[in-house]
This record gives sequence, structure tokens and C-alpha cells, in this order.
Amino acid sequence: MALLVVGLLIWVLIKMGGLPLLPPGDGRSLSTFDVGEAGPAQDERPKQREQRQQERPQQARPRPAPPVTEPLPPPPPIDLPGVIKLSRADFAGSDIAQVAPTAPSGSATAGAGTGAGSSDKGIAGAAPGGETLYAAEWVREPTRAELVTYLPPRQESGWGTIICRTAERNRVEDCRETGETPGSNIARGLRRASWQFLVRPPRVNGKPLIGAWVSIKFDLTVGVAK
Repeated sequence: MALLVVGLLIWVLIKMGGLPLLPPGDGRSLSTFDVGEAGPAQDERPKQREQRQQERPQQARPRPAPPVTEPLPPPPPIDLPGVIKLSRADFAGSDIAQVAPTAPSGSATAGAGTGAGSSDKGIAGAAPGGETLYAAEWVREPTRAELVTYLPPRQESGWGTIICRTAERNRVEDCRETGETPGSNIARGLRRASWQFLVRPPRVNGKPLIGAWVSIKFDLTVGVAK
């Protein structure tokens, strides 16, 4: 009974704060610590590595040498069949605009005529439609450079004849092939080159006949037939 009373008194004193309770142990406070590595030290290692890499001298990478290209060989000359190569002098001589017209003469008249500037004689009915055919009277005979492009390149001799109508400014038009050395194609070459010809129209009683037919003959050896 006495022990019960003593226990009650102790309990009351503890509740009232009269008897403080001591913590277990020897009374010293406990301290804790982390055995892992510190965070800042781990963060410093990558930075130090970057600084070391930047401090190292960067070796210059060798640049690849540019590929050596060999020069292309010159293209082979083009040799077209039937095409005649002209020099610069021949090409310049074919420009009829730079050639001054020569004065007419009796020897430059192809066919019939009576004196310089007179061609009132012709062959009646020899032209198409039964018209009169006159001999061509040249203002200027065509040059070799003007004809070489149109005449057959491998033909060394032969002749060809065409007839044309006279036009304004001593030109000719509506040319037609009338004869040639068989198989030479000279007449066709004359017809194609006729746009360069300068021929005076025939005159009857001093009056020029524009639109009259004239005959033109060319020989590869002699040139324009007189």
C-alpha cells in the first residue's frame, strides 16, 4: 500500500513539472554527417576538364588538296561535206555593199548589144510566155567570193545558164535554170547566188524595161560569159 502511494506522488510531481525527466544516454547530443562526396566538388570537375581542353593548343587540321583537273583537249575540226571554208579576206570580199560599182563597158555585156548602155536587141519569143529574152548587161560582175558558197565545191570545169527578170535598183528576181553541164549543178548555184547580181535592165529606145527577161551564163574556167 505504501508503494502505491509513493508511485502516485511521483506521477503527480511529473505531471506538475516538479520532477524533470532526463533523456536516455549520457546526456550528450548526437551529430550526423554525410559520407558522400560534396556536391560542389563534383560540379567543378567538368568545368576543369573544359578549361584544360580549351588551354590545349588545337592542332590545325590539314586541308585536302583541291583536285587537279586536266585541260580538255581541243574539239576536232568539223568537216561538213559540200561546205567550202572561206578566209576572212574572201568573206569580206563577198559583201557587195562595200564594193563600188564599176562603169559599164561594151566588153562586159553578155550577148547581143550595140555599144555601151545599149541593149535594145533581144531574141523574141525565147523567154517564158513568148516574151523577148535579152542579154545581161552587168553593173558589176559577180566575184569569185560571192559565188564560191553556192557553186559545187568539187566541180573544176563546166558552165551553167539562168534567166531572170530585171527589178528595181539593178537587181534580178524570179531566176530559173535553163541549162548547164550535165550533172554539174552549176545552174542551181547561179540561181541561189542571183540575189547578189547587179544587172542593168535592157532598154528599148533609151527606156529601161523593168521586168524584162535577161540571160546569164557562167563558166567555171572563164567566169561570166561575154
